[in-house]
Amino acid sequence: MLLCGAMTRRRDQTSDIRALDSPLARREFLTGTARAAFGAAALSALPAWAHHALAAAAAPDFIERNDWPEHWESTIAALGRAPITPNDVFFARSHFPVPKIDIATWKLEVSGLVNTPLSLTLDELRAMETTDLTCVLECAGNGRGLMKLHNTSGTQWEYGAVGNAAWAGPRLSVLLARAGVKAEAQHVWFEAMDFAPMPATPPFSRSIPIAKANADVVLAHSMNGTALTPLHGAPLRAVVPGWFGMASTKWIAKISVEAEPSSNHFMAKGYRYVEPGGDPATSPPVEDLRVKSLITRPLEGARVTPGSVRVQGYAWAGVSGVKLVEVSIDGGKTWKAAGFSGDATPYAWRQWATEFDLKTPKKVTLMARATDGAGNVQPLEAKINASGYGNNSIHRVNVDVRA
Repeated sequence: MLLCGAMTRRRDQTSDIRALDSPLARREFLTGTARAAFGAAALSALPAWAHHALAAAAAPDFIERNDWPEHWESTIAALGRAPITPNDVFFARSHFPVPKIDIATWKLEVSGLVNTPLSLTLDELRAMETTDLTCVLECAGNGRGLMKLHNTSGTQWEYGAVGNAAWAGPRLSVLLARAGVKAEAQHVWFEAMDFAPMPATPPFSRSIPIAKANADVVLAHSMNGTALTPLHGAPLRAVVPGWFGMASTKWIAKISVEAEPSSNHFMAKGYRYVEPGGDPATSPPVEDLRVKSLITRPLEGARVTPGSVRVQGYAWAGVSGVKLVEVSIDGGKTWKAAGFSGDATPYAWRQWATEFDLKTPKKVTLMARATDGAGNVQPLEAKINASGYGNNSIHRVNVDVRA
């Protein structure tokens, strides 16, 4: 009787599964499945999409690379759940511990080569016209742990030091116009409020060319519709779209307009594409995002049922945006163009997908490569640099095709 009952319940559940043709119904089903603790027999009846979703739901959201200051890498499973990366799974990267800031007394100072220095409270900034900007932030060291380096002192990120969020705040150009920038001004410096426990360690500061500052930079006080958290830069951070994340300075206290770029250590020597044995001072700076793609489904090591297999993920680039994503299942001998979903939004990543008919049980390596609007193609292997910056090597995912 118990066996009969179990078989009847399995048949009923399988029938219900076939009716789940909407994301909401699927999400509710998965929640119920987890609570009911399905047995092995029932799990074997699930369709492929449910296996992928359950695997993603069971995976952790973060990989802790460093506990203090927080270097938390989002897992691919967490990133794959939605095109907008939620605040609570967005990667965390800080040079120094999160500062304690009294928002009630905090002010943003704008000074330097301006006619009218400014001092603005958070309420005054919130009262200004708000610009919404959805864009990718990626740590310059994302992928360092996968680059073939003899050694490096940087955080050993793999794939998840990246996220796509909706930021909101006034445009930097509006503040610069209000302050009245002088003719000799060429660069805008961001000074942060975090500091190192050791006094000899230089503070973190970045600068960007004034043309970039006036083009599209937002001073964000909100992230995905809610106020910034301290971990992500509260009360105010810069968001410099199309550039690697270190330019998007957190915990800004002062903006200074100057004739020269910042001489701070993190500008003059840090964040440079230094060839092994090269001189940081004469090496190219790390600035624009490199074209890149990420496979979010299936996950590494997944078992997929023979038949039509869906492969999907995200792709992003710098100012020129993503033009094309291609996927290979034969080691790069042939490539199949993927389709995009949703509208193309400047600086945001694009969701892509394609399908392959994999009927024969075997091990398959999926490869995805992206091409940007300027014709730059994601390389099989990125060029080595001493600090492991800008690794946009083609993502490979190994899956097992079998029933």
